[in-house]
Amino acid sequence: MNSASDRRTEVSTTIRNVKFAELLRTARQASGLTQAELGARAGVARPNIAAYEAGRRQPLFHSGIDLLDVAGAGLCVEPPVQWSWVGSLRPVAVPSRLWRLPVAKALGSFEPGISVWWSGPSRRFELAHRPDRLRTYEIVLREGGPSDIETVVDGLLLCEAWHDLVLPKRVIEGWTPVVGAVVGRRPAQAS
Repeated sequence: MNSASDRRTEVSTTIRNVKFAELLRTARQASGLTQAELGARAGVARPNIAAYEAGRRQPLFHSGIDLLDVAGAGLCVEPPVQWSWVGSLRPVAVPSRLWRLPVAKALGSFEPGISVWWSGPSRRFELAHRPDRLRTYEIVLREGGPSDIETVVDGLLLCEAWHDLVLPKRVIEGWTPVVGAVVGRRPAQAS
């Protein structure tokens, strides 16, 4: 059996690190509520709302959920992505499940680091441009580790692109149980 430290290395190290203060303020403002209105609806004094939004105080978990609910937002807790490596000669990082990226990140720019782009001059890919996104996904799925993949690959966009990606057999075989179960068939195989 694996020790706790062994299991930890298999779990995603990417945490969507949004502070409660930012989340609450964004949810409240998106709902059009003032701090006083949110406090009145949630049964929390306005100074406490101000302290939560400023990050000076943290509510109890259930109170935070209630505040978000009153502001029209919710909290989605997903299991961590666990990674395994498949293949022996050139192993491929494969996740236990797909994830979503914030839209700005999923469609932003990507400049691959030396770990995935090790030949030729550096390049910038515009992920909102589908051909760039396909090329990025091919590179990162083939050459990247968990942190590289989680930084740039969006699960929904990967599913949309899956049939058009040209990937080595080892990548297809590793990722098909995760993506192929959602989209059906396998992508084209690189020669």
